[in-house]
Amino acid sequence: MLECYLFGVPEGAHSEPWGGDYHREAVAVYNESLPWTYQRDIATLFRDSLGAMARCLIPAELVEDWAIVTAYMREAADAIEDWLESGQPRPDRSCAAVSPGVTSDVPRVVHWDALAALTTQDGTRRLKAACVAVQRYFDAEAPPSLDASERLMLESLASGAAIADVASRMGYSERSMYRELSKLWDKLGVSGRAAAVHKATVEGLIG
Repeated sequence: MLECYLFGVPEGAHSEPWGGDYHREAVAVYNESLPWTYQRDIATLFRDSLGAMARCLIPAELVEDWAIVTAYMREAADAIEDWLESGQPRPDRSCAAVSPGVTSDVPRVVHWDALAALTTQDGTRRLKAACVAVQRYFDAEAPPSLDASERLMLESLASGAAIADVASRMGYSERSMYRELSKLWDKLGVSGRAAAVHKATVEGLIG
């Protein structure tokens, strides 16, 4: 949306694009090109996300950003659900079934210029900053992913196998095995075998 202003799209009246007034107008823009089933799925996704976020503990410095993001999803879901329940007519092109492998002659494109015209540049920037902050928080909190080799190492160690036996089984020299384990400890943010096995088990990285 920010790029739309560079091409001369005028600012709109809503300074908070995470508010209900903005979303009640935005649904009419979505309706121009998005199938109602897609809109329904977005509302469901936002509801599920809100439920998950409600169970999170967040740092004090993220409270304002968190409130903006959750307000955006809540108000969007409310507006979409109200729109769908209203029975207001939707253009045939937004609801037409498209057979697998067949491309509709009407592109499914969200009119970002129309959305930008509902709000202000400052409001759009603030929403973007909040979304980026919350995304970074979740990225930092997300448990590391393990490849098959790393998972096998940890599962073997969790079973009580000696490091020399794990090395032999995986085709490493014992010295190379220690190097691989050191890299794995760094990835997990732990200092040794017991802590690695505990963390991997608690976070569901191994069975």
